[in-house]
Amino acid sequence: MPRLARFLPSWENALLAVVAAVLLILAFPDFEYWFLAWFALVPLMWAVEREKVSIFRSFVLGWIFGMFFFFGTCWWLTFAPTTYAGFPWPLAYFLLFCMTLVVGIFPALFAAILSILLRRFGL
Repeated sequence: MPRLARFLPSWENALLAVVAAVLLILAFPDFEYWFLAWFALVPLMWAVEREKVSIFRSFVLGWIFGMFFFFGTCWWLTFAPTTYAGFPWPLAYFLLFCMTLVVGIFPALFAAILSILLRRFGL
């Protein structure tokens, strides 16, 4: 376990990434708190700044953010498989989770690049 802990961000920073995802989810339709979009990424950027010593930890923070954000905004993708293809809902949500694992890499790359820039140019 200690070896794995070297590569994982602290739980406080992971929680900041989740808070950022929830704030951005609330800015989307169905909730309509559009003003949250203006500062929703601040907790993620703060977490990345706190973990800037490790690019991989920042990558994991971005991945956590991406998985939560895409799962929270793309839940509607389960409608067609459950309604028209007859998939059981746990399978549809599992497939959605698999998709969020993949597309969560894009915010993870953003967080890793932000970490590199913060280390190089400082804050």
